[in-house]
Amino acid sequence: MLQRNFSTFRRHGALLLALMLTVGLSGCEEQQNTTLLSPVQAVTTLVEKNDGSVEAELVLISTSVTPHEFVDTADNVQVRVPGGVFVGLMHTGNGHYVMDSATNAELTYQQNQTYQFRFDLDDETAQQVSGGNFVAVMTALSGDVNFTIVTAPQFAGDTATITWTPVTRFGLLRVTDANDVTVYQNFDFAHPEFNGSKWARLKTGGTDVLGVDVFSVAGDYTIHFCGVDKTSGFEPSLSAELGLLSGFLIGRCAAPQTITVPN
Repeated sequence: MLQRNFSTFRRHGALLLALMLTVGLSGCEEQQNTTLLSPVQAVTTLVEKNDGSVEAELVLISTSVTPHEFVDTADNVQVRVPGGVFVGLMHTGNGHYVMDSATNAELTYQQNQTYQFRFDLDDETAQQVSGGNFVAVMTALSGDVNFTIVTAPQFAGDTATITWTPVTRFGLLRVTDANDVTVYQNFDFAHPEFNGSKWARLKTGGTDVLGVDVFSVAGDYTIHFCGVDKTSGFEPSLSAELGLLSGFLIGRCAAPQTITVPN
C-alpha cells in the first residue's frame, strides 16, 4: 500500500520548505528531517463526554501516495491512563482504532493527569524511516467546558453564533439533524485527505459562526461541542518517524443543545 520512496514529497517541495522554515530545520537536525519526510501521519483524540463516558481514537494516514490512504497495519495500539494501566484500542477499519469506557471501564478521564498513546509499525509500513514504537504524551487539564448558542437560526438557511469557555480551548463541532445524521463537522476523518490545513479547521477564540449551509432546511438540530487542548507532533525522542502534521487532542465535551429551525 505504501510506496518505498519519497518522490511524492519531492514533488511538493514548496510544502516541505515551508515546514522546514516552521521548525527551523538545519542540516544537522536529522531527527526533524526524518519527521518532515515521514509518510505516516497520526492523530489521537481522547475526550470525556458530558455524561462522563470517555472515548479514545487513533487515526493513521499515509501521505506518501496521492490520494492519501488510511494505514490499517498498526499493532499494540494502546492508551496509558493515569496509574499505569494500558487500555487497548480496537481496529475498526479505514485507519481508525477506537475504545470507549462502556467497553473498557479502565478508560477514564482524570484532570491534571498525563495520558500516553502508543502503537507499533514495522519498518515496511513506516517506509523504512525506522518503524518501531510511536508515543504521544499529553496532560488532561482541569475545568469544565461550556458553550452557548448566542443567536439561533431564525429561518432555514440562516446562521448561528456560538461561544464557549474556556476560550483557550480548541473547538470540535458537530451538528446532527432530527434523524441523528451528521450535517456538519469541522474536524473528522471520514476520508484520509490530510495536510496542514486540517488543523486550521479547529475552532479558536471562544466563538464561531455556523454557516447558512448547516441549517439548510427547517427542523430540529443538535449542536455537539467539545473543547480540547492540542499538541502538534508526537514525543520527538521516541516518535521522530511520524509526520510533522501528527498531533494529540484531549479535552471535555459540553452537553449537546437542540434547536428548532423554522421555515
